[in-house]
Amino acid sequence: MGVSAVGQGIQVSTVRHVIATILVFIAVFYYFYGPPLTSMMANAAEAECNRLTGSNYRTYRLEWESTTLTQLSYPHWACYDMRTGEDKVISLGWWVDL
Repeated sequence: MGVSAVGQGIQVSTVRHVIATILVFIAVFYYFYGPPLTSMMANAAEAECNRLTGSNYRTYRLEWESTTLTQLSYPHWACYDMRTGEDKVISLGWWVDL
């Protein structure tokens, strides 16, 4: 039996496994951090929050809330209504109509 000094090379199954791993990582990253990075989704959330809080762009605070090391929660848009003295939160969910 001969011994190769170069190695076996890259197998097709290894390439498929690497591609599948990368695609799963991208999908998970997009689920947790994609909507605020995507301008269309961020603009849609901003427009919806503005509509819900009086349509004057001064009475709301929009935040993307996701899982952190100290808090476990599902990723979603949180719209805070600032018209009253208290922070009334409106959850817009992950997906806001575009």
